[in-house]
Amino acid sequence: MNPLPLISSQHANTSPNTLATFSFTSPLESRQMSLRSRRTMLALSYLIEDYAGYTDNTYLIATFQRFSLYQRQYERYQRLARHCPQIYVLGLPDKTLPTLPNVTVLPLEPSWPLIHEWVVIASGPTCCVGLLAYDREQRTPARYSRHFHGFWTTNTAIIDERVAAFYAALGQPAPTIMRDNYATHHTTMALQKELPSRLRQI
Repeated sequence: MNPLPLISSQHANTSPNTLATFSFTSPLESRQMSLRSRRTMLALSYLIEDYAGYTDNTYLIATFQRFSLYQRQYERYQRLARHCPQIYVLGLPDKTLPTLPNVTVLPLEPSWPLIHEWVVIASGPTCCVGLLAYDREQRTPARYSRHFHGFWTTNTAIIDERVAAFYAALGQPAPTIMRDNYATHHTTMALQKELPSRLRQI
C-alpha cells in the first residue's frame, strides 16, 4: 500500500469550494436509504469502528456532527489510532480537542451538508464497509437529530467512489488500497454475523 501524505496539522484547512459543498449521501439514490433506526446505526457505527481497528491498514472516516460527541469517544479513538494508518473525524468545532497521532480533525460549518450526515466508513485491504445516513429534518447541530435516513453497505464500488470523492474534496489523492477480495468477504461475513448480538447490547 502506498502511504498517504498526512495533513500536517491537527485541524485540516478547507476552503469554501471543497468540504463546504461535499456530501457523502447526496449522490446516492433515495430508494437505497431504507435504514432509519438510530439504535441500529449506533450498533453499526461501533461495529465498523471496531473492525477498522481489528483489520490491517484500514482507513476510517467518521462524522460526529459535533466535536463534543467525538470527545466522549476519545479513549476509544486512542485505541483505534494505534491500528489505523489514518482516521478522519468531522464535526462542528464546539470543543477544543487534544491531538492524536493518525487522527485528522476536520471542523465543519453549520451551513455545510456534512453537518447533517452520520457517516462511518472503514476501507482497507481486508475490510470495506460503510454507514451513510443523513438527517431528514436537518436540525441545527446543537440539537439531537432523531430522524435519519440511510443505509449500510459492503459494496466496494460504492465505498471506493465515496472515499475517492471525499479525498478529492480535500485536494488529496485517495489512499491506494490493494484489496484482498477473499479476506474482505470473510470480514463482511463476520460483520453480518456479529451485528445481531451488537444490537442486543444497545
